[in-house]
Formats: sequence, structure tokens, C-alpha cells
Amino acid sequence: MNTAHDRKKKAKINALLFGAVSVALYAAAFYYADPMVELYAKGGAYCLLPVATVFLFSYVHGNFASNVWTALGIEASSSAGRKTKAAEATPRKETRTRATVNA
Repeated sequence: MNTAHDRKKKAKINALLFGAVSVALYAAAFYYADPMVELYAKGGAYCLLPVATVFLFSYVHGNFASNVWTALGIEASSSAGRKTKAAEATPRKETRTRATVNA
């Protein structure tokens, strides 16, 4: 069984890994800024490269941040995003707009 201690330990390792990859990506982006701008500005299919770069940075940073929170012991509750039975049973109040009143 996966205990909280095991999850935190694994998250610390993953946070360090994704943190190092994130630092490397930023260093590469600053070091190769001029060639990247030239390549991205060619047009055509090259227009997909900035989007792919943003997705890569987003994926790496998202995993880094998620693992940092888990390593610190901060996790979403198991009921997050679930509706309660009372909220499902309560009918929504109808609102009238000016258009339906005048119609």
C-alpha cells in the first residue's frame, strides 16, 4: 500500500527532477533566444514551434509544482469537485429576462 510518507518521498524526488529540467529549459531558452526567434519567425509549419514550446514548459512546470505541493503534504480533498446530494436535489430557480417577459 502507498502510504503518505512514500508519496511524499516520491514527490520530493520528482520535484527535484522536474525542477532541474525546468531550470535547464529556461537556461536553454535564454541561451538560444536569438536562434529560436529566427526559427519561430520563418512562418508556415514553424508557427507550431512556439506553441509546442509553451506546452513543454507548461507540462514541466505543472509537474514540478504538483510534486512540490505533494512533498509539502498539501493535496486536494477526496471530495473536491463532487456535488453533494442536497445540491443535486435542489431545483434551480428560473430567472426571467426582459425578452421572455415582453414575449
